Amino acid sequence: MGASRQMGETSPILAAVMGSSDGPTAAGERTPIVALAWARVSTDMQEERGLSLPEQLREIRAYADRNGIELVEEFHEAASAFQREDRRVEFHRMTARAKADPAVNAILVHDMSRFSRDSLRAKSLLRELRGVGVQVISLSDPVADPETVAGVYMEAITLAKNEAYSREIAFHTRKGCRANVQTRDPEAGWCYKNGGQPIWGYRSERLNRGTDRKGRPILKCIWLPDDRVVQGKPVHEWTRHCLEDLAANGASLDRLRDFCNQHRLPAPRRPVWGSSSWSALLRPSAILQYCGYGVWNVHRKNGTERPPHEWVVVPDAHQALISEEAGQAIVAVRRQRASLTVAARNAACRTDGSRYLLTGGLFTCGRCGANLVGVRRRNGKGTLSDYYVCGTAKYRRGIGCGQGVYVDKRMVEGEVVEHVHQMACAALDPARLAKLVDRELRELTAASSFEAVQARERLVQLDRQLDNVRQAIENGLDDVQWANRRVAELRAERDAVLLRAASPAEVIAPPRLPASDLLALRAEALRGLNAETSKARRDVVRQFASQIVLEPGTREIQLHLRQVPAQVSQRMVAGAGFEPATYGL
Repeated sequence: MGASRQMGETSPILAAVMGSSDGPTAAGERTPIVALAWARVSTDMQEERGLSLPEQLREIRAYADRNGIELVEEFHEAASAFQREDRRVEFHRMTARAKADPAVNAILVHDMSRFSRDSLRAKSLLRELRGVGVQVISLSDPVADPETVAGVYMEAITLAKNEAYSREIAFHTRKGCRANVQTRDPEAGWCYKNGGQPIWGYRSERLNRGTDRKGRPILKCIWLPDDRVVQGKPVHEWTRHCLEDLAANGASLDRLRDFCNQHRLPAPRRPVWGSSSWSALLRPSAILQYCGYGVWNVHRKNGTERPPHEWVVVPDAHQALISEEAGQAIVAVRRQRASLTVAARNAACRTDGSRYLLTGGLFTCGRCGANLVGVRRRNGKGTLSDYYVCGTAKYRRGIGCGQGVYVDKRMVEGEVVEHVHQMACAALDPARLAKLVDRELRELTAASSFEAVQARERLVQLDRQLDNVRQAIENGLDDVQWANRRVAELRAERDAVLLRAASPAEVIAPPRLPASDLLALRAEALRGLNAETSKARRDVVRQFASQIVLEPGTREIQLHLRQVPAQVSQRMVAGAGFEPATYGL
């Protein structure tokens, strides 16, 4: 029998284990908190309400100093935390750092609404972070232990409150926009606009209507006919001629495009006119605006069009460029053409996506860089056949590139599929592919593409914000001190981003895929190439083909194939802790 031990006496083995230095902390010691700081504002207007990025970060630093928390990096951005998750570039970079760095065990935020306003998304992400030992600490919200019943309720209430507040803001914003478009300016007599670029033929006129309670200028916007003189006539006169004399009498999109390009009229966005530009200008909502109606709430957040009964339509909202009779004629012509059957329009039905395997940016023109698009035309024997041609030839009559070269669809797709088939058989050999994957991932991680891409995107955002502040000053902004302060902050952040982009990034050891997975991928690729549907073949082609370039001068086609299929690269890069889109795969 072992020797007895008095109550309170510590076992030698227990003391050795509890006092071992191999564990993270000794018994009774508190695990040190190593944290990332996160700050966010939705708009620049929050700067005026004490929620500016510098103020949030200042309070986070003070909290960390008081509680002995080590801050290893600070992240911040100006983006919505509810509607546009895809634009939260810095947020995703911050969470990726928290998950990948074992030393980080916390994220400090001013309040949970800065983290996310979507309750479901926030709850899922919080659980995901806790799974890797990272807690989110809010300076303003009550402390809730998620392992207790009360903590579960408290966390749910906090997240629901933030989402409800976000939806309330959206409700009042939409209500304000709805009221704004129905409000007439007392001097000009026209209704206000909610912003955005006016349609072709109009220009925006900013009106200063005093100051608000905080002394900021109240700027309103109305539309006036664009009186810039082009080719001897104002732009609004050219617009009226195109709509009343051409479109109302049945002119096609191509004819309208050619007329504008021949007369060198300025296009709304691109250097030259395209058929798609006129397709947008002849939509019912745009025709109503040309007839003098104010139209709001036409499109949803994802860009799709709402049904007309949901639109907000205000008569006599601005000066009309065409009569209502001409507008009715244009709408009638467009509806008549849209009602034609597929056969009457000489088009093919799409049952499984586009029948062209190489469209969508994969096949490009070596002369102008535009995408090659699919077209149907009669060959020398009078038979209808499918071809690829530079998009400028189809939509702009070659303006901006030159005479189009028509590439037979069956010929080029047959060659590409044959090369892809050979690559699928050879490239997915497990032994050979393992070496290629290791080499590619070493290059990817060493190049620090993640940091470079995010830095470039942030620099574009900062340049845009600087331009907006300068534009506000030119438009008569009274608060010059705020503008100077804001410009200094943006410039400082821009310098920091440039410095961060120039610093070397950590190289992550690439993981490996089992040989069984590689064999399964090869079998999947070969089945896709032999499938009956265009969609299946198209997906496999894009796994291996990185770019196809047509040189119109020599009529040569350059096919660039990946040594490592995109699907394999995506799996490997995701396993390394990055998003596949980071590398443009």
